[in-house]
Amino acid sequence: MKSNQAKAVIMMATYNGEKYIEEQIKSLLNQTFTNWDLYISDDGSSDQTLSILNKYKSRDHRIKKILHHTMHHGAFNNFFNVINYVKSIPNESYDYFFYCDQDDIWIDKKMENEIQCLKKETRPALCYSDLEFITEEGTDTDSKMSDYTDIDVTSNPYNLFFSCRYIWGTTMAHNRLLWERMYVDENTGKYNISHDNYVGKYAALFGKIIFINRPLVLYRRTGNNVSGTPGNYNKLGLIKRLFTKLPLIFNQHAAIYWEDIYFVNTLNVKNKFSVGLCDALNSGGIKALRFLRKYGIRTSDSIISNTSIKMILLLNLYKHTKTFNRKLPF
Repeated sequence: MKSNQAKAVIMMATYNGEKYIEEQIKSLLNQTFTNWDLYISDDGSSDQTLSILNKYKSRDHRIKKILHHTMHHGAFNNFFNVINYVKSIPNESYDYFFYCDQDDIWIDKKMENEIQCLKKETRPALCYSDLEFITEEGTDTDSKMSDYTDIDVTSNPYNLFFSCRYIWGTTMAHNRLLWERMYVDENTGKYNISHDNYVGKYAALFGKIIFINRPLVLYRRTGNNVSGTPGNYNKLGLIKRLFTKLPLIFNQHAAIYWEDIYFVNTLNVKNKFSVGLCDALNSGGIKALRFLRKYGIRTSDSIISNTSIKMILLLNLYKHTKTFNRKLPF
């Protein structure tokens, strides 16, 4: 792909990533699509991360800015920091938008493949790919994210609003039409909202989500990743998890539903689904179950998993958590 056909921006979040950041930067420099700018938000690294980043910045003019994130800490806050910065650039006119973790490796045609996927879309659109897991040392594990999760957000994007098995940010890209739809302010990063799920919800509500069924990112499992791998439980394992980790499960659901309500309240334009979603989650009970049925929402092929979500909604179990009862900033 010729570099003058389009312009892309990559937004990266870093924190104490000296061990792997150089390999990730090199994978960006090796992309077959070359017409991009990189903006980085660092969350107060105390190791050599900034030194490494500044070294590459001095060598490549496409590395535009390294932000020092000091107001709010955490990976998701860090991403919203760089998103806010790019949103504030005068006359910013990027065509495609990418999000980058510090310890993965992008295959050399990732950007080219995703831009090819998006360029024919005439409405807000997001694409994302599968992930291939590698060990901390970079060894292939012969396993992919699709081996562990079966959520379907392409044929029914509304599933995304009831699942923490979200679109993986390091694999996703979207077009300008989606970027212009997105609302982000100084509050968005304060509540540990996942940036990838947040962006994905805009695509689910106003546009299109496309899944590329092959790995475009090598996802390093270091033990320090913010996003965990979804569990691939058999029936006995799932039942055991339900009974041994109930408080954690309730809080996970509470966080998802609170984020949904936050998301709906930031929308400039609401539709029937978004209004119904907010009402269903605030009410819970039978109204929430009717909402699931009306929109055919399923978050897994597992009968037990879907039943547990229905029980949590029916019995309003998520409402009894501090997570759900946080005050909205409106």
